[in-house]
Amino acid sequence: MPRRVVAAVAAVLVLGGAGCAGTTRQVYTPAELREELGGRHAAIPPGELVVPFELPPAALELARQVVRTSQTDAQKVEALVEAMFDPKVFGLGHDDQVTSTGADTLKAGRGNCVGLASVFIGLARSIGLDARYIDASSRVNEIHYGAGGMTVNVGHVTAMVATGPDRIGLDFARMGRITWYRVLDDLEALAHFYNNRGYELLDRERGGAQDWTEAQHQFRLAVAVKPSFARAWNNLGVAAGRLGRRGEAIGHYRRAAQLDPALAAPHANLGAIFLAQSDLPEALEELGAASRLDPRGAHIQYNLAVARLRSGDRRGALEALRRTLSLRGTYPGAQALMEQLSPGSPGAGGE
Repeated sequence: MPRRVVAAVAAVLVLGGAGCAGTTRQVYTPAELREELGGRHAAIPPGELVVPFELPPAALELARQVVRTSQTDAQKVEALVEAMFDPKVFGLGHDDQVTSTGADTLKAGRGNCVGLASVFIGLARSIGLDARYIDASSRVNEIHYGAGGMTVNVGHVTAMVATGPDRIGLDFARMGRITWYRVLDDLEALAHFYNNRGYELLDRERGGAQDWTEAQHQFRLAVAVKPSFARAWNNLGVAAGRLGRRGEAIGHYRRAAQLDPALAAPHANLGAIFLAQSDLPEALEELGAASRLDPRGAHIQYNLAVARLRSGDRRGALEALRRTLSLRGTYPGAQALMEQLSPGSPGAGGE
């Protein structure tokens, strides 16, 4: 099936095999997911236990009407997506600042990729399609806070349908071709839901007063559902540090780095903490690791420059500053420090 835009805010894509790390995962009914969470994951308060893909019966009946003339699974997928964004049917819109359940997304008429994916999955499963959540984070989204450059991160979650030999992916945010994806089981998708909620609280308040206590709570729910979820452990570390529990933050970062050795954020955040403590050997080690994992992180390069300078390595500091400014030309403080250290400037000394 060719790539075809089916609505102003969505596209149906055939997923290629390259880069796909997904295998068949466990799919739950709403009742089964509640039972699983109520037993093995008792840390989640009953009032905060949600099933993102659970939809009202009227919506499921409407889905059955929408696909009544469709002959193939691929046609059903396209009919559902068209109906989701058709003002005369479900009338949904994309809003990347709203992480909500499928039911709440239908009620509000808008949602981000998680909310829209939850609507689609609930509708698709009700008509017999093999619909799954997928993590399509070819690069995680990040928020950086303060001069220390602490990093909170979240991935891109959307949906797919297996239709015989094909896998059809949904691009609700119009981010382009899905180049990498991993199929999520419903528990891991729920962990992403809570992690997104925490991230959204902070992103929504960027430039203002962040609600770190509530964000921390959402990140805790994420790791309660999925204890191996490295991004959420990293985010929990940022929240703990912002709430004054530095030792706890370090422990969370260590756990995140152990769970996902390819994730740069926990190393960058550890480096920022150790730099603030003037523990320069540890700062250099962690920032060096972060730089290798994420060579395009301007905040990492800037902190690395400061750590090298404090360790007496002017040449290394200049190299990291040049890298910082090549990545982000207006990085706060970097240009001033570069001018201070450049040969010929007052007080520069030798490299």
